[in-house]
Amino acid sequence: MEVLVALLVLGVIILVHELGHFLAAKFFGMPVTEFAIGMGPDVYSYQGDDTRYSFRAIPMGGFVNIAGMEIDSKEEDGFNSKPAYQRFIVLFAGVFMNFILAYLLIFTILVFNGKGVQSEKPLIGDIVKNVRAEKVLQKNDMIFSINDNRIEKWQDISEVLKKFNEKNQESTVAILLERGGEQKTVQAELTYDEEGKRYFLGIMPEIKVEKYSFQEIFPDSGKVFGKIFGQTFDGFKQLFSGKVKKEEISGPLGIIKVVGDASRGGFTVLLWLTVMLSINVGIFNLLPFPALDGGRIIFVLLELIGVKVDKKLEEKVHMAGMIILIGFIVYITGNDIFNMVKR
Repeated sequence: MEVLVALLVLGVIILVHELGHFLAAKFFGMPVTEFAIGMGPDVYSYQGDDTRYSFRAIPMGGFVNIAGMEIDSKEEDGFNSKPAYQRFIVLFAGVFMNFILAYLLIFTILVFNGKGVQSEKPLIGDIVKNVRAEKVLQKNDMIFSINDNRIEKWQDISEVLKKFNEKNQESTVAILLERGGEQKTVQAELTYDEEGKRYFLGIMPEIKVEKYSFQEIFPDSGKVFGKIFGQTFDGFKQLFSGKVKKEEISGPLGIIKVVGDASRGGFTVLLWLTVMLSINVGIFNLLPFPALDGGRIIFVLLELIGVKVDKKLEEKVHMAGMIILIGFIVYITGNDIFNMVKR
């Protein structure tokens, strides 16, 4: 079941990517000979007026055949016969759709899950496990003072403890609190953080879940998208700079395993992973490497600025890139198998 869920997630991501190419090509009147869902041999196909729509045996990914992409093609209204800006849009449309999918999923998650808002009240929302203060403090305790320092809001607790650490006093503080409608004073022992060289209580504020307002949801979804995009881009930079270990690189089998494992964590966890994978696919396809969308876009951009490129040379470059990509996929798949056997 987990494998099927993983294949479905990856299939949707790649399908959305190919749908972008398909819709853009149709918009500019380019003939699309086939739009396929899945890979491998045909299971079912339908011939439309101009396009053959097919379901393939392997439920993963898909592809779009746009007529006129060959060098010597004479196809009327084919890909290569169109202006450079139209070809650019068609090539970029797949990546754009991956980013749109990620944004819409983030939007959906935030709408249904809401946002965590920290309460200003000095009310204990939770206690860190294994801290010394957990012997005398409890969840929902309302703190009024620490060592006779008045506490009116949660921030005051941090300020008092900061002063306590500066004076390097005893490791125990007197806390006046309310529990179950009764006020009492307890002696709470602080925990020492060796790394930070400071004492701390180990308590957390109350967090309330609130719904996003209409004005907040769109920009906040964009901020989350931007953060994940930035982290993913940094990951690619580390990969190409050699900072990522071989064991940390996942191929198709590794990704299927990760998605399958995530499906056990619930639907929301699976959606977040889908967001990250969709952004990953988008950025990967934008890389200026031959055979990828990004590599083809480079040649179109050169054409847009007036640099004439020999089409036969371009095709050879893309062919070489495809061979390297296939080799890389074989390598990381073998790496996946090795890591699975090793574990």
